[in-house]
Amino acid sequence: MKLFLPVSLFALLLFAGVAFAEEKIKSEQLEEVVVTGAREAEPLKEKPQTIGVIKGKEIKDVRPSHPSEIMNRVPGVWVGVTAGEGHLTAIRQPLTTNPVYLFLEDGIPVRSTGFFNHNALYEINIPGAERIEVMKGPATALYGSDAIGGTINVITRPSPSVPEIELNPEAGEFGWHRLLASGGNTWGDNGFRLDLNTMSSDGWRERSGYKKESASLRWDHFFGTAGRAKTVIAFSDIDQKTGGSNGLVRSDFESRP
Repeated sequence: MKLFLPVSLFALLLFAGVAFAEEKIKSEQLEEVVVTGAREAEPLKEKPQTIGVIKGKEIKDVRPSHPSEIMNRVPGVWVGVTAGEGHLTAIRQPLTTNPVYLFLEDGIPVRSTGFFNHNALYEINIPGAERIEVMKGPATALYGSDAIGGTINVITRPSPSVPEIELNPEAGEFGWHRLLASGGNTWGDNGFRLDLNTMSSDGWRERSGYKKESASLRWDHFFGTAGRAKTVIAFSDIDQKTGGSNGLVRSDFESRP
């Protein structure tokens, strides 16, 4: 009996500690913030819109070679593959090439009004993103009629607080090669990060090869504890053939499965 009471008390305290830790974790998870729709951090649970969030860890684990490989993980979103890096997007509606979606990088439109491109995600360095926010349906007045179908906002990775460098070379069938490189550091009040993505493929059929180079350079300037300012320079160059989006004849279908 003398041993039973202390053990029971210890087990009770341990259970209470675990329960408190679980409640704290759940509370922290509920406090997830988003910036799409207001250009400032707001708790996701307080937003009147439906917003899906793809976190940086998931992007890093998947290392998508095409936007569809990561975007299709968001409920209500489907991104189809056309040729090479090309794609079509559907957010709670059928696939379309009409200008009903707005594609952003750090809250800035990838293309200005009047120059819509349904392939806009291939102009963004998706594997080097910190997170992706998808606003489903009409956005706020901040974006106007450019986003009547939905908004996709790709957030760049911030500069690391300590020296960091990462290289990921890859190779696959049909002459597919890719190199993902990332690195940066912070010196005093200024931090820098460079993310590179170079990829090429011979294509799975004739005239379907492509080559892509994209990069994002981010500079963070810190104003003590008052905040920070960021400057992002993005680059993208794509050279691809569109044979993969043409209709297949029966002989090709039977001889080239």
